[in-house]
Amino acid sequence: MVEDHKDEKNKALDKPREYPLTTSSYTYSIPEEQQPHLRDYLHVILRRKWIVITFFIAVVTSVTIGTFMMKPQYQSTVTIKIERENPNVVNFKEIVSLEPAWDSEEYFQTQFRILKSKNLAKRVIRSLSLDTNPEFVPGQKNKESKAEADVLVKPVRLFEDESIDSGLVNALIGGIEVTPLQKSRLVNVSYMSHNPELSAKVANTIAESFIALNIESKFEATYQAREWLEKQLEILKAKVEQAEEKLNEYAAKSEIVFLEDRGKGAEGQNIITKKLSDLSTEMTHATADRIQKEALYNAIRSGDAESSSVVMGNAVVQSLKKDYTALESEYNQQLKTYKPGYPKMVKLKEHINQLKKKIDLETKKVVSSIKKDYETAVKRESYLKSAFDAQKKEALNLNQRTIQYQILKREAETNKELYNGLLQRLKEAGVSSTLTASNIQVLDKAEVPKSPFKPNKAKNIMLALIIGLLGGVGLVFFVEYLDNTVKTPEDVEKKVYLPSLGLVPYYADTSKEKLPVEYITYADGKSVVSEAYASIRTFLLLSTGGRPPRIIMVTSPARNEGKTTTAINTAISLTKSNVRVLLIDADMRRPRLHKIFSLDNTKGLSTYLSGNEELGDDMLRATKIPNLDVITSGPTAPNPAELLGSFRFMELLKSSFLYNFIVIDTTPVLGISDSLIISPHTDGVIIVIKSGETPKEAAQEARRMLASVNAKILGVILNSIDQTHMKYSHYYNYYRYYYSDENK
Repeated sequence: MVEDHKDEKNKALDKPREYPLTTSSYTYSIPEEQQPHLRDYLHVILRRKWIVITFFIAVVTSVTIGTFMMKPQYQSTVTIKIERENPNVVNFKEIVSLEPAWDSEEYFQTQFRILKSKNLAKRVIRSLSLDTNPEFVPGQKNKESKAEADVLVKPVRLFEDESIDSGLVNALIGGIEVTPLQKSRLVNVSYMSHNPELSAKVANTIAESFIALNIESKFEATYQAREWLEKQLEILKAKVEQAEEKLNEYAAKSEIVFLEDRGKGAEGQNIITKKLSDLSTEMTHATADRIQKEALYNAIRSGDAESSSVVMGNAVVQSLKKDYTALESEYNQQLKTYKPGYPKMVKLKEHINQLKKKIDLETKKVVSSIKKDYETAVKRESYLKSAFDAQKKEALNLNQRTIQYQILKREAETNKELYNGLLQRLKEAGVSSTLTASNIQVLDKAEVPKSPFKPNKAKNIMLALIIGLLGGVGLVFFVEYLDNTVKTPEDVEKKVYLPSLGLVPYYADTSKEKLPVEYITYADGKSVVSEAYASIRTFLLLSTGGRPPRIIMVTSPARNEGKTTTAINTAISLTKSNVRVLLIDADMRRPRLHKIFSLDNTKGLSTYLSGNEELGDDMLRATKIPNLDVITSGPTAPNPAELLGSFRFMELLKSSFLYNFIVIDTTPVLGISDSLIISPHTDGVIIVIKSGETPKEAAQEARRMLASVNAKILGVILNSIDQTHMKYSHYYNYYRYYYSDENK
């Protein structure tokens, strides 16, 4: 029988192949990127719902337990009104710039800081003796009796002499909350404590101590201002005296004498300036007089002196001319009666001539008088001008000396004004020191709270529910973002860029007799896993035009991804088409087929490829599954890659013409070259990926390596997929329902 089998093998070697063993690498079009739908996000949440549930339960449980275990805290609030404070001690801009910038925002922020200051906290602790209060300081109950005994023995000390631990001060400040009310000058000061009475006492004491501190600060400021004013007065007094001395010394040295008292009315005038002013006035009058007399003199000199208005206005001349006119009129009248030679006429004529001479003489006297007045006016003007020029020079020299005098004078006046101003403010400071009014007042006192402020159980639990739910959803998407494994058929197409041949769900048999997953297709034909391999078989039979691929290699990117199980179940599903199938265990590094089918592995593929055995019934092992034969791997060889790349392996594939399909189980692609050596000699390669465990980088690298050797990749089988991870897992639920016993 072996010889007949050898003859058939030799004939098969001479017979040409009906279709090529190798083809070009499979070309797959990358699907277009689709925008994620709301259902996609919902699917991510449902697929990882246990993360959401676990996180939700952990948060809600922790918050609930912590809330109910928390010791209740009570908060009491006092409302304080803070008015804007106006300084009344050194508010004088004309002296020195001592007035602070009373900016409302800065002032109120300062007051808010004071409410939480250590100084105020120490005052409150001293006022309420909080350092010995067991409600405020834990562990003080055992010390109360000893403290009472010490009080009986030791004298009472002032609070100011006691030292307060900084931890107590910080603890008190930590419980104080200052909340300004918007658009008002009111502020709420709250204190939180485990004791409701203590919280009200502390809140009210904070307000009282704050007001007392404000009044003390004013008094201290007034006292300090008064001290400062007194010191400044002493300094300014010395400066005033020194400036006055310098001014007087310089005035005496420079011979500057004022006619008026400088302390009365307007500024005094010195003698030189006064004299210059008088000379200027006199010279002005002299010039005007000279011009007038010069004009009169020029008028007389240039015209008839007798017709001059000055001459005509002279009383003597007027009297003489009057007499002359009368005699001349009488002469002319007598001339009508007497002849000119008549003695009376001659005598009258002589008398007229005498008057004429007197008029001429008087006219000459008037003209001479005008000339003398003019010459006198010229001399007087010249003299006054000389005196004015000399006084002017002396005044200019005085002005040069007066510059330094004015400087010293202004300095003395300024110092005197400062001194008078500070003296006035010192009197005001004396009055202000007796005032105790405050711009801060308590509007509403703190009351003992009836219910705890913390914890707010309903609020905490509600927040825990919201945070637990949102945090769980956020954690799900974070885990999803970090997860780079291939889980769904969509991941196969979008991340690996290969078509999906089928989906093999996770197998978990709940029956009493657990069936091995390698035989599930044969043992339980109605299971979901069997139906999955049936779908894969259908896809393989219809994957190519003409004839389906005869030699099929099954591999995976890495170990433990289910390639052997997939190879066995694929081979079993192919036998259901009433064809013969040969299953070859080409994984000579970690073989498993002989264990699964309980076969002897002393002879197998390694012994055949090494030439120690020939193809026969000893190698073609029949199984309990009809139409399925197996070639085991044989003993482990030291050089599997060389054996698989030998001519005898290709001869084995050509001589196995008695089988309709040959399924080869090979090693993983990454790190081992065995599958890369075999893949070019097959009609198709199936890549097995374990859902949720195989990284997309590993799957992509396996695809790239197979494509580099021109292997025809039929597609990817997604193994051990969780049905809840699938968007259309209801298909499998329909199938399970269809084959259930209730619907038979």
